[in-house]
Amino acid sequence: MSSELIYIGLGLIIGLGISMQWLAKILRVPGILLLLPAGMIVGPVLGLVDPQEIFGDALFPLVTVGVGILLLKGGLELRLNNLKPSMSRSVWRLVTVGAVVTLAIGTVAALLLFHVPFPLAFLLSALLVVSGPTVVGPILSFARPKEPVGTILLWEGIIIDPIGAALAVAAISFITAENPDPFLDIFLTMVVGVIIGIVAALCYTYSDRTRNIPKGLGSLIALMLVIVAVTVGELIFSEAGLFAALTMGFVIANQRLTPFGSIRVLTETLEPLIIGILFIMLAAMVDLSAMGQYLLPALALVGVYVLVVRPLVGFLATRGLGYSHAQRIFIGALHPRGIVAAATASLFALNLTEVGVDFPEMVPVVFIVILATVVIYGLGTPVLSRVLKIADPEPTGIAIYGEQLWALDLASALHTAGATVMLLAPGSKGLQSVADSGKIPFESYTGSLVDLGDEEIPDDAHLFKQKIQWLLIASSNKDSIGSAAKAFSDSLGFEQMIIFGRERDLQDRWVFGGRVDILTKTPYGLFGRKEDELLDMLDNGYRFRAIDRREQPEEGGTPEGTEPFMRVNRDGTLAVPGSDSRLEDGEFLIIVTPKQDLPQK
Repeated sequence: MSSELIYIGLGLIIGLGISMQWLAKILRVPGILLLLPAGMIVGPVLGLVDPQEIFGDALFPLVTVGVGILLLKGGLELRLNNLKPSMSRSVWRLVTVGAVVTLAIGTVAALLLFHVPFPLAFLLSALLVVSGPTVVGPILSFARPKEPVGTILLWEGIIIDPIGAALAVAAISFITAENPDPFLDIFLTMVVGVIIGIVAALCYTYSDRTRNIPKGLGSLIALMLVIVAVTVGELIFSEAGLFAALTMGFVIANQRLTPFGSIRVLTETLEPLIIGILFIMLAAMVDLSAMGQYLLPALALVGVYVLVVRPLVGFLATRGLGYSHAQRIFIGALHPRGIVAAATASLFALNLTEVGVDFPEMVPVVFIVILATVVIYGLGTPVLSRVLKIADPEPTGIAIYGEQLWALDLASALHTAGATVMLLAPGSKGLQSVADSGKIPFESYTGSLVDLGDEEIPDDAHLFKQKIQWLLIASSNKDSIGSAAKAFSDSLGFEQMIIFGRERDLQDRWVFGGRVDILTKTPYGLFGRKEDELLDMLDNGYRFRAIDRREQPEEGGTPEGTEPFMRVNRDGTLAVPGSDSRLEDGEFLIIVTPKQDLPQK
């Protein structure tokens, strides 16, 4: 292959891998729905991307390392303090009894639908036992099921990947006669992988604890260790590297000797890149004519998995554990297949070809099942969670961090207008005393911002963070702004933060990139061009309050001598963009008004 075609192929793999996820976010659909078709178009349809030509023998080792990094990220999500006893029993049943039921019924269905020998039917079923956080996580983010359902399904999706891959390795070992006792291989694969993962985690923890990791290199050293762990595991037993990566993440997430936030940030940054690259590459290798040939029996297999297997697994996994009927139905209605199924199927197809075993159905059927289950669950479960009334509402709250007393007035005005508000008051003794008095009718937090930024603390303030849509940082102190932004950076992102203060350079760099017009995409557009004027007014004794249409002039706007700040819709959400046009019934304007204009309490 010429260097020009390699450049084209690499550019398309990376470009489409990211842009399709970008578009999926805009369309609010799971990214895999766009990644797989895009990979098929540039691969078998247009012939622009041929991963095997580009990467050669390094293709599947690279895929394995990529999946290992994703499992490290998944392992970091498996924190035991988030898992109650009944939830742990559910997860254990899903990855043991559930895996056996899925494997058994899937094998029978494959025998009947494809008329292949038992070992090949077992191999196909083993490949389809897996699920994976790369597909379960995005679907859960759209469906937003109330706890404990989301945590249970995420744990299952993370743990089941290496288990299913190990089952598939046992099957391929038996078929290719590499080992007469493949189930011993499964046990050894798991044990070796877990040991390697523990050693890698201990190496990182000890090095960081003893200050032997230079500042700024911690996350990269963790990345290096997981790649080494995956490599060593794969050299000993195929798929042991996946267990090693998952175990390393799990151990790091559940130790208390050293923080691991930087590792989580790095893996969250790498995750969409790796997912995009892997799905585009694997989809580019699919034979479309074979997919058409096996479409009907593959869809019949999907029906068995979706309508029979998964509901049965969900019923068995939750029986007698106190879950509601709605929760049990939802757990039995989500089990999409993802990257591990696609990667192992593509790799094993080459292994079977090398030993002369003919199984042309495997790869096209696996990809059809992946696409179909992602479509069914990705589009169906958000609707199902609302029908079952177990969906959390979309976040609409406003967090206000400030050191001035008028931050309390703003929070009170927003509460009067029907908004969901939390006042952060760790930096002002005056605000702290008011918040701690218990006399304000909305949520407040006076603890440490460092603690608020720690997502592992299970208190009311952290639960409230999940309801926050916007953060207003009412401060001109750089250190305070940085602390408040850091506390919400993981849960919100900088685009949902507005700095209302004199430090305009931070606001421009972090939020707007120097483009003030982007304020029209926020609820703060009303004050964006008058920020200094409003701050001067507040410094001179002006305060905030909420008015409805009865106090608004007939032509709209605000009463004389006041300025508009933001608009609140009748459902308590902030209007985007803000406007001071004529209010409707139930809507409010938050205005800046002289102190003497405030109603007497």
